[in-house]
Amino acid sequence: MSESKSQKLIKMVNQIALNMAANGSDEMVADQVAQHLEKFWSPPMKSLIAEQLSVADSSLTPVAKMAIANLAKIQEAKHA
Repeated sequence: MSESKSQKLIKMVNQIALNMAANGSDEMVADQVAQHLEKFWSPPMKSLIAEQLSVADSSLTPVAKMAIANLAKIQEAKHA
C-alpha cells in the first residue's frame, strides 16, 4: 500500500484515540481503541497499521501506539 494510505490510517487511529481520551486512563483508552480496530477495521487495514509500530517517525500518538500493540496481542490470541 502507498504511503498516503499509511498516513490516512495513522490519522484515523490518532483521531479514534483522541475521541476516546475522556473514557479513562491511557491504558483503558488504548484497550478500547484496540477493541474498536479489531471490530471495525479490515484485515489489510490492521496489518498496515501494525507495520507502523516499527517506524520510528510514524506520527502515532503514544496512546495510539499502545492501542496497536494491544491489537497485535488480540490478533495473536485469536490465532493461537
